[in-house]
Amino acid sequence: MLCIAWTNHVVEQLFKIEGKKMKKVLFATTALVMTTGYAAAEVSFSGKAGAGVFSQTTSSGDTSEVFSGIDLNVSASVTTDNGITITAADDFGGGSLGDYDDDYAVEAQTSDLDTPGVTIASGGISLEIDNQAIDDRYDDSQNGDIGLDMTFVGNSIGITLDTDAATGEAGMSYSIGGAAGGVSYGLKGTDSNDNDKSAFEYKVSYDMTGMSLSFDSDNEDGSDAVNTLGVTAPLGAMSVTVSADDNDDWDASVSYSASGLTISYSTDEESAWETHATYSLGGGATAYVAATDASEFTVAGVEFSF
Repeated sequence: MLCIAWTNHVVEQLFKIEGKKMKKVLFATTALVMTTGYAAAEVSFSGKAGAGVFSQTTSSGDTSEVFSGIDLNVSASVTTDNGITITAADDFGGGSLGDYDDDYAVEAQTSDLDTPGVTIASGGISLEIDNQAIDDRYDDSQNGDIGLDMTFVGNSIGITLDTDAATGEAGMSYSIGGAAGGVSYGLKGTDSNDNDKSAFEYKVSYDMTGMSLSFDSDNEDGSDAVNTLGVTAPLGAMSVTVSADDNDDWDASVSYSASGLTISYSTDEESAWETHATYSLGGGATAYVAATDASEFTVAGVEFSF
């Protein structure tokens, strides 16, 4: 403020001599001095946009519609003198986008900024604060308010807390993971799953120069553990994965990738299937087509990331 006042004083003296011409200099000089105080924050944007057509069979009949949309992520961050980075981030958008490789649905994009998530990070430790928006480590259909993540020597530890958990909802969940040589491991758990019971799951996998074996054990309080054995085998441009558990459930998938084209197909013991194909158009753009019999949904479109 002292710098601004001194600058204005000097310019005002010149103004008495130069008249109206110097009034413009006064405003320009003041604006320049005030603006320089906001240069420390780094603001970034990223996101994706796309359009397409989808069809779906519902109880009321067949539906076919076109869609288009955009999802924009915005963040602002500063780094303090002692090396702590503080970041605030949120996303907003408009219209709808096709989810062609996970939920197999056309999803509406919110059009306004909600409560932003704030992350404080330093030296492999980060603390995130975001009201009811941080995934439960065991079951991402549940959410918490505070997330703490730490990394050390190739290992990671994460904790999610809900400061005001409703009755039967998770107040704390955790995850631990790491790798050594060809062996990787993971452990995740929660103090209250959807049915108000504690649960945990651990997984160990071994990579044998391409082919990998995995063992997974899912444990819920009061129930028998569900153990799953899986194998993934690369066959040139193709990869095959098969897994089965001791509840007589199994899953199988095959994928092919070459020259920008990727095709994936999966099925299970109930003959439910889903498939999608993508082709890279370059410049961050992708054309896709996908279908699943679970909801009799088919979609085709194009999207690009930025």
